Amino acid sequence: MRARYFLLARGCVATLALFIILIPISSAHAAPSSQVTKAPPPKPIDWDKLTQEATDTLVKFIKINTTNPPGNELEAAKFLKEKFLSEGIAATTWEPEPGRGIVAARLRGIGEKKSALILLCHMDVVPAVASEWKVPPFSGEVKDGYIWGRGAIDDKGPGVIAMMAMLAIKRAGILLNRDILFVATGDEEEGGRIGAGWFTEHEKDIYSDAGYLITEGGGIADLPHDKKLYKVAVTEKTPLWIRLTATGTEGHASAPAAETSVTRLIRALAKVIDYRPVIRVIGPVGDEFRTVAQLEHGPPQWLDLVSSLRDLTFARQFLSDPGQNAKVRDTIAPTVLAGSDKTNIIPAIAYAEIDCRLLPGDDQKEFLNNIKKIINDNSIKIEVRLSSPPTPSSPSKSVLMKVIEELARRRDKASVVPTMVGGFTDSRYFRRQKIVAYGFTPVDIPPADFHGVHGIDERIGVKEMGAAIKRMVMLVQTFGESAK
Repeated sequence: MRARYFLLARGCVATLALFIILIPISSAHAAPSSQVTKAPPPKPIDWDKLTQEATDTLVKFIKINTTNPPGNELEAAKFLKEKFLSEGIAATTWEPEPGRGIVAARLRGIGEKKSALILLCHMDVVPAVASEWKVPPFSGEVKDGYIWGRGAIDDKGPGVIAMMAMLAIKRAGILLNRDILFVATGDEEEGGRIGAGWFTEHEKDIYSDAGYLITEGGGIADLPHDKKLYKVAVTEKTPLWIRLTATGTEGHASAPAAETSVTRLIRALAKVIDYRPVIRVIGPVGDEFRTVAQLEHGPPQWLDLVSSLRDLTFARQFLSDPGQNAKVRDTIAPTVLAGSDKTNIIPAIAYAEIDCRLLPGDDQKEFLNNIKKIINDNSIKIEVRLSSPPTPSSPSKSVLMKVIEELARRRDKASVVPTMVGGFTDSRYFRRQKIVAYGFTPVDIPPADFHGVHGIDERIGVKEMGAAIKRMVMLVQTFGESAK
């Protein structure tokens, strides 16, 4: 039988020495069943013990401060790598830039191999102001049935869920028809250029056999009357971060000029804030609201959102909800303002940074031209800080989506709806590589706990995490055993 070798790592960059792991994997089809020794039945999984191990692992993971900037994910990547290696699962790390980290690990399938499944997460987290938290944000404290800390939900908790599912499958001796590839990147919170962007560009051999991917971006929503809805993101908005810079003459604030850098900037910002991009309902968004309306018997306008939003009264009420507004139009959010650091000095330069999120398919150049026309002041400099090419949506129907639908029925008697995530994730880099990518984290998070994401007191329930691991094992096992 001819064997091929899967190159798990071609090497690190910068200061890392070349590190190569070769794993023998048969390239031929599985032998006829009469020639194959029947595998023993899978061992039972101790879910309570697995949940406790996951809790301990997440606590240690949270304690590794990967605030981005600067990121410093390499220590976290090595931590995850050692966990996989201790279980006999091949893993390696990369260092795209000094201190930055990426890790990948592969659980091998058997027999006639199908397209591999990537379980993707990111290790970097947003900053946290410790004085605002009930517990230190990087303590990983276990309290009141929760694991507290920055990254508990976004995205270290989901990373541990994916990893523990892989470990549980291997320990139980569950045999799959496809490989499962765990990938944890850095720099996602700042756009992913030296995380998923670097990985997909420089390490194509690692994921060349992958056809499907699951990452953050969707999840399980609790509806009234004890109903649940699995939201699976098949597309996402495109990030466009811009900076407006105004200049003027520095001077003493006791004798201000009629126009300064600050007044120019404020005038430009006021025009941008008043701008209302056109309303557009893409297919997955219309499907999401229609499904919720059908499950909850209303509101009736949600059954046909495109037509309903032509009614000005309904549109005003619908758009007053920030989350709903973001689903149907490009958004503009000023987030950074900077000028003088002294109250009595008029600065020569003042600038503002704006987080814009564009609907799939919207043209970035056209959007920037509209902003320039609205400001109507050539003295205002407009720079792009972060942009990402629009990427195609993943199909709403696939073998993996069917497996998610089966999981929803079996586990939670829930419906499934493809949708759009309002933020951006690393999945866009993999969609460009023709990989079917879905945003779905199988954890049931109460709405109140979502406020901790990018906010204060981020936490994930121990019980909810254990249930999510069980769902992920079911999902991976069903998909791994599928015939297609």
